[in-house]
Amino acid sequence: MKRSGFWVYVIGLVVLIGCLGLLLVVNLRLSQISRLGSDFLWGWQSARLLLQQGLSPYTPNAVQQINQTATDLGLEVNDGGFNAPLYALILYFPLAIVKDFALAHAISMILSELSLGWAIYLGLRITTWRPKAWVTSLLIVVGLIGYPGALAILGGSGVPAVLLMVTLALWAVRTRHDELAGVALGLATIRPHIVGVFIGVLVLWAILNRRGLIVLWFFITLALLGLFFALFLPSWPLQYLGMIINRQRPLLGQTIGEALGVFFPGVGARLGQAVSVFAGVLLLIELILNRRSGVRAFLWIGALSLTLTAWIGVRFQPQDMVLFFPALILAGSLWVERWRHLGLGVALMVVIGLSIGSWGLMSWRLTERPSVQNLAMLVLLVPLIVGGLLYWVRWWAIHPPSVWLELIQREDIEPED
Repeated sequence: MKRSGFWVYVIGLVVLIGCLGLLLVVNLRLSQISRLGSDFLWGWQSARLLLQQGLSPYTPNAVQQINQTATDLGLEVNDGGFNAPLYALILYFPLAIVKDFALAHAISMILSELSLGWAIYLGLRITTWRPKAWVTSLLIVVGLIGYPGALAILGGSGVPAVLLMVTLALWAVRTRHDELAGVALGLATIRPHIVGVFIGVLVLWAILNRRGLIVLWFFITLALLGLFFALFLPSWPLQYLGMIINRQRPLLGQTIGEALGVFFPGVGARLGQAVSVFAGVLLLIELILNRRSGVRAFLWIGALSLTLTAWIGVRFQPQDMVLFFPALILAGSLWVERWRHLGLGVALMVVIGLSIGSWGLMSWRLTERPSVQNLAMLVLLVPLIVGGLLYWVRWWAIHPPSVWLELIQREDIEPED
């Protein structure tokens, strides 16, 4: 019996290694023919320059060297440069030992695919939704091949890792692992502009609900990350803050004001300011009204904060919209909870429809620099649709079940498999 069990593990390990090897070959080919990967190049080359030459990625010399490398590889030159906290290089240090860009990029694609798939699976575990294996597999595949997911993977963006940390934080709050929630939030700050609103909402919720360990471990994680990378570059916080204040490295993407300005040049900026104020006030009101409404209400508010970030003056890129997946999973779980098979059909139709629609909005072309009009449509429409879906299920998420048969699905009871 023990011998047969051993061979099962051996065969499983061989199959796993074979699948990863095949995925590496496919990703290597995609890396060579897609000519995408500028995001990954900046992180990977910045890590290599820091480790090999002690060169800060915030200096003009580093920018010049990396842009020259991008030109030699046939990649798009990124005027924004490396504009993340230095500890964001934690994603790239393990790959900095790989000298060949295509191979390093292919490995990073595997890590992004695993991160995105795990985040979707973990997102399902947060809710009461326990779909069959084929439904879970379909959701993961759609997440990988949808426009935001595909661009994040091929472009080498760190957003899949951020999504995993965000989802892990939500799961940890849901299961009362507050220390883990704080650590995950701290790690998510490798892309502070797209998770800042979410982190602010979660920290306020934690304070209002006396979950101080979340806040404590969040700041402990930030301090440890900052101190560790100060060993490599002691002045990095000042360099990073100086870059932000002087706007030396503009973030890519569009704000809501710029998106509206594409279609309404005369009043787009003012309309964008009005939308940003409205979205911020709406989010604050929801947090105040539902600050003690239970964990499931918190999940809804967290998903809303991720969705409205695109409308609160933050520059958003298409790949950043993988952060909308927690909202889609939460809405899908509530549809299934209420309507069972019909709800499952609605959930799958919405997820697949948004995947196809995102490709349509981008004119079915995968590029790191989409046209201004296409990006504006994405920034305007996708958050509007996802936000509308969240408000469709708001009552079900915030208010406890009113029928006794539904009591087993209360948010304070962990559903069984």
